[in-house]
Amino acid sequence: MTEGSTQAKGAPPELRAVELSRETAARRHALMEAYAHDVYIPAFPDAVIREDPRYWVDLLDAAEPPPPPQPRIEVVLLLDAEDHPVAGVTIEYYRAARIGLLTYIAVAEGARGKGIGRRLIAAARAWLDRTADAATPMLAETERYQDAHDDAERGETDLRQKRLAGLGARMLDFDYVMPPLRPELPPYRLHLMCFLRDGEGRDSLRAPQVAAFLRELAAALGADLAAHADTADMMAALETRDTLHLLPLPRAKG
Repeated sequence: MTEGSTQAKGAPPELRAVELSRETAARRHALMEAYAHDVYIPAFPDAVIREDPRYWVDLLDAAEPPPPPQPRIEVVLLLDAEDHPVAGVTIEYYRAARIGLLTYIAVAEGARGKGIGRRLIAAARAWLDRTADAATPMLAETERYQDAHDDAERGETDLRQKRLAGLGARMLDFDYVMPPLRPELPPYRLHLMCFLRDGEGRDSLRAPQVAAFLRELAAALGADLAAHADTADMMAALETRDTLHLLPLPRAKG
């Protein structure tokens, strides 16, 4: 996940939000191609943690939502006055586990620091409320500070976690390992977060629900959690837990 920003009063009013599921197929494909090329791929240059946007388009093109474990999905884009994407968010709903996963927020470099992240989070939450209900947890992933390769990357991660905290993100207190996005890729250590609304009193999630979500996510990706020691150990540890507490992101203070 790339950062949003809470530094400015609000996103520029000329930006217009569109849900790609509501667009015609031709327009959906054109907008997705522009978003991927100009915003999404530059924001996520590491292919290990980047999904192929064609997977999202295939799900959105389907006449009916595919059955579980494949999620319900929406991609919301913010378009400028010339109809060019400047930001987007992808939100998925895993129906068996009853959990939402905000998979990617991407904002064009020149548009950051203008409150766009808050608008994208709100759009994802609104879609999840309509698709599931207001009690459905909305999870997301972010990089770990200790995995940064150099001072520049550490600084970016530090800033990102502070901004995510300002958007309501709290970290689940277990060692999260993202299932491989594709068979040829390894698992990837990240933080798993839950976004809270302003004033929301939730301080934990049920560990069995999170474990069910991870099994459903892995099945949707075609990943075998038992095939990798890191993901197998993660699931074994979750089996011993009843509750996962929501904690501040480790770099969100100071």
